[in-house]
Amino acid sequence: MRPTRSARPSPEPMRPARSARLSPGPSGFLTLVARFSSIRSLLALAAANGLHVHQADIDKAYLHGDLDHNILMTAPHGFDLPSDKVLRLRRSIYGLKQAGRIWNRHINALLRDLGYTATGTDHCIYSRLDDRQRPHYIALYVDDLLMISPDLAEIERVISGLERRYGVKRLGPAEYILGIQIRRLDDGSIALSQERYIMDVLARFHFDTTTRGTTVPMTPGLSLTAIPGQGTEQIKSWYLQAIGSLLYISLGTRPDIAFAVSYLARFANNPGSRHWIAVKHVLRYLRATYRDKLLYAHAETRSTGVVGYSDANWGACVDTSVSTMGYVFYIAGSAVSWSSKRQSRVADSTTDAEYLALSHAGKEGIYLSQLLEELHVQPVAPAHIFTDNKAAAAVAHDPVHVSGTDMVADIFTKALGPKVFSTHCYALGLCT
Repeated sequence: MRPTRSARPSPEPMRPARSARLSPGPSGFLTLVARFSSIRSLLALAAANGLHVHQADIDKAYLHGDLDHNILMTAPHGFDLPSDKVLRLRRSIYGLKQAGRIWNRHINALLRDLGYTATGTDHCIYSRLDDRQRPHYIALYVDDLLMISPDLAEIERVISGLERRYGVKRLGPAEYILGIQIRRLDDGSIALSQERYIMDVLARFHFDTTTRGTTVPMTPGLSLTAIPGQGTEQIKSWYLQAIGSLLYISLGTRPDIAFAVSYLARFANNPGSRHWIAVKHVLRYLRATYRDKLLYAHAETRSTGVVGYSDANWGACVDTSVSTMGYVFYIAGSAVSWSSKRQSRVADSTTDAEYLALSHAGKEGIYLSQLLEELHVQPVAPAHIFTDNKAAAAVAHDPVHVSGTDMVADIFTKALGPKVFSTHCYALGLCT
């Protein structure tokens, strides 16, 4: 479950509540959406097992939910109402803080009637076992539904059930969701990319086909510091826009830029010219690799368990001496979850830093293992987490030691040279 503070804006020209006195209800104001790692896990399973992946969109989703308490609003322009009168809403409308939560409760009830159950791990991932014990899945992101099933008749049953209550846009085999292109290859593999989104970002910052690319997103050994009062307002504006776009790209399909973007985001409050040059270096790297795809292979014999790699760079931050940690997890041989971030405290030693990284990775490993169990994946093998620190592995017992040269999570903790970086990109499943 991933709560967000604001719902996705409606594509329709809806008029939101203009001046409402809101009464807070027990449902709260959070909107539930599926995690990216959950959606990628479903797509990895779909590719590995040859499942159909279809998509549908609910028309005017936020207008369907009934309110459970009084909300008053002034009349919209052109509505003839005495000045001392207000309107009492009976149903949700776009612009209400509660709209996303109310819609989620409404669609959840309908999917339950269709035989689907929300997983406890991610409340926007639904699963169902049919009479033949075959699993079927639905991922919900506000009003976008991704339906994954071995049977096209089941997908048709779900869409027909939705059409009895809502206006539904049948989009057929999934091609685009949340700015991510989904392409089914001839061998059954699934390729994810953000080529169109990356090109839009590059165009916004005036990077065209003549821009010279780079082989790595960050220069190895680059060390930046936070220096107060060094950036102009124009650089700050550009920097924030670029970091926001790069974060979305790294969270979607490009784990190869996760460290660079996470590192540069630390200076978003007060970037200077050197920081902006480093951001442009990432953009130049994307200019050279904008067609790279995250590949989920078709191979039914692959393990259904969770395999992860964890790493840490002790005392990497020159301003705080805090370590950087990262992980990557695979399902069915494909990278579905990754992270690069600073630790919350100063580590006492390399072993301490690596152990904190293992703890961070372990939480994600538990989440993914529980998700697979709730998705009726059988058998679910025990999760394995690899580390390149023998002392940390000995302290944790379960994690397995792997040599430093084979540690793919190293790409999430520091800037690497072209040769090692390219090797790790291949291990992540990125291809041109």
